[in-house]
Amino acid sequence: MNENILNLIIKERQQCRTPEILAAIEEQERLSEIMHVKREEFDKYNDQSFELLQVGTEKFFNTFPEYKSGFSGGETKIDIVNNCINIAMTNPQMFSEIQSKMNEIEELRKNNEITPKLTKAFYEYLVAFSDFEEQLKKDREVLFASEYRDKMADYADKGVLLYYLETPDLPILDSEVTIEDVLESLLFNDCFGMRILFSPLMQMDNPGISMKRKQEDIGITIELIACGHYRSAVRNLFALLDSEHKKAANTYEGIIKRKQEYKKGIQRSKKISKLVESLDNSWMDIAWEKVNSYYAKVVSTNPVEGAIHRNSIVHGDYDSQLIDVDKYAAAKLMLLYLNLRIIADYFSNKAEILENLLLYLPSIILYIQDHPDSKS
Repeated sequence: MNENILNLIIKERQQCRTPEILAAIEEQERLSEIMHVKREEFDKYNDQSFELLQVGTEKFFNTFPEYKSGFSGGETKIDIVNNCINIAMTNPQMFSEIQSKMNEIEELRKNNEITPKLTKAFYEYLVAFSDFEEQLKKDREVLFASEYRDKMADYADKGVLLYYLETPDLPILDSEVTIEDVLESLLFNDCFGMRILFSPLMQMDNPGISMKRKQEDIGITIELIACGHYRSAVRNLFALLDSEHKKAANTYEGIIKRKQEYKKGIQRSKKISKLVESLDNSWMDIAWEKVNSYYAKVVSTNPVEGAIHRNSIVHGDYDSQLIDVDKYAAAKLMLLYLNLRIIADYFSNKAEILENLLLYLPSIILYIQDHPDSKS
C-alpha cells in the first residue's frame, strides 16, 4: 500500500466518521435490512403466484375460450386492468360467472388462496422501500454540505462520478487528497477497493439469468483491470453500460402508454431525462446530469478530450492511439457504470411498484382498511 492510499484511509477515518455520519449509516443499514427482508417475502409469494397464474390462465382460456376477447384488448397493462374493472362495473353477472369458473381451475384457486399473503407482503415492501428512500434523501440533504457537493461536481466534470455515495465517505475536501488518490483507492492491491464497492451487486440473493450474466462480466472486468488489461476491461464495460442505459430508458414502457423502443443512445438519454425531471429529487437531478454528460463524451462519434473513445475500442481501431486505455480511464468507466446502474435500478424498482399497484390496488385498499395501524 503506497503512502497516499494510507493517508487517504487515515483521513477518511478522521474526517468522514463523525457521530452524525455514523448514526446515518446505522439507520440506513437498519432500514435497508428491513426493505430486503420485506422484498424477499414479497418475491416468495410473487414467484408462487406467477407460476400458478402462468399455468392456470392457459388452462382457463383453453377451457373457456369465450372469455379471452374480453380480457385481451388494449396495448398497455393498464388497459388490461381497465378491461377487468369495466367488466366488474358494467356486467357484474358476467364477472361473477368468470369468478365461479376460475375456481374450477386448481392453479387459479390456489392463487386466490395466497393473494391475501401476497398483498400484505407487497404493501409491507412498499412501505419499507418508501421509508428507506425518504431516509436516504434526508441524509443526503443534511450530510452533504454545499462545498462537498461542489467538489463532487468538479470531480464529475473530470470523469470521477461519486453520486453512488449515501453518506460523505471520502475526504475529498482535504487539500492533500487528489482525484488520482481516489482512483488509486479503487485500484490498489489488485482492485481491492473496487471489489468492495461492487460487492453488493456481486453478492445479490437469487439473481436472475440476466443479472448472473452481468455478475460474470463485472467480475471478469475487475480481474482484467487488476491484471492491467484495461482495453479488454473497457470493452466489457461498454456492454454493461448499454444494458443499464436501455433498462433505465424502458421504465414504465407498456404500463401506462404504448411501449416504445429507444434504439439510439440519444433517444434513451432524452427519455431518462424526462423521468428524472418528473421527480422531486435534487440529488438525482445533478447525478443524472453528470452521468449523462460523461456518458455522452465516451460514446461520442468524435473523440472528446479527457474521455476514452468507445468507437475506436469497440470496433478495433488498432492503428490509432485512441484505442489505448490506462488504469484511471478504466476506473472512471467503472464508476460511470456503477452510477448508471443505481439510477437504472431506482427507476426499475419504481416501475415494478407501479405495475404491482395496478394489479393489487383493490386488495391493498381492503388490507389497509382492515389494518389501519399497519404503517406503524
